[in-house]
Amino acid sequence: MNLIHQNNMTDHLPSLNALRVFASAARLGSFKQAADALHLTPTAVSHQVRNLESWLGQPLFTRHTRRVTLTPAGEKLATVTSNSLFAIAQAIQELKQQPKRLIIDCTSSFAALWLLPRLNALQTFITEPLIEIRSGEQLAPPQFGNGLAIRFGEVSNQQNILSQETFNLYGTASLLAAFVQGEVCNILLPIWKNATLPAAPWQAFSQQLPAHSVHCPQQHFDQELFAIQQAQAGQGLVFCGHTLMQDVNGNQLLPVSNFPGIPSSLGYYLKNYGEMNGKLQQACEWLQRQ
Repeated sequence: MNLIHQNNMTDHLPSLNALRVFASAARLGSFKQAADALHLTPTAVSHQVRNLESWLGQPLFTRHTRRVTLTPAGEKLATVTSNSLFAIAQAIQELKQQPKRLIIDCTSSFAALWLLPRLNALQTFITEPLIEIRSGEQLAPPQFGNGLAIRFGEVSNQQNILSQETFNLYGTASLLAAFVQGEVCNILLPIWKNATLPAAPWQAFSQQLPAHSVHCPQQHFDQELFAIQQAQAGQGLVFCGHTLMQDVNGNQLLPVSNFPGIPSSLGYYLKNYGEMNGKLQQACEWLQRQ
């Protein structure tokens, strides 16, 4: 059932208060007990029920001296109404208990290497709600529309682009010097878990490298974080996009000299859930400025 159809149906519902009164009377089998439970008079309960019966064009209760029993139509409506009101009450309770937080869903490598070093700055900028980071390769939208996702993939057809990646070869200063002088070393390459994505442009980049690079053994990682950590430990040169290198570039890892990076169609982009509230919009604008 689509949303438009749902909205058309809700335009033809009786009063929610009448349904609430009916559900209480059906559950308790008494207008008086329902009145006590709802802090109403028995006359008010009877009036609401009669209005509902008139709206439906059929009786919902059989009246007895001190109690009421449901008619077949009443039993059918009572089941649906009870379940629906319970679902509404449960959702409202969850919303009330939901802490003030902004959930950001992103890949593990992006969280560790880019977002976490900037988390305090983002939290200071939006002040509240608290930020919760959920990392993983599978996108799991947070409930209640209080989150956004930062995803990696082809960005040519995406909106809210954060970056379009330029790839380069990075390593420690000593290992890079040895590589340029002709030493064979490990090449650490990312292999995306999402097989539908274009591969990192290693083949095109490698065409400009010295001839001895064809003899360098290759190691593959399905998490760029692991490949970068290996490069930081001096275990090889990592082929990686520039975004994840912003906080390690110039510190522990440097790009290979004399060889320009190669552009790609890959990058990071924002994916929001439903309608953007003020805080989500602020967070998105901050991320894009970075």
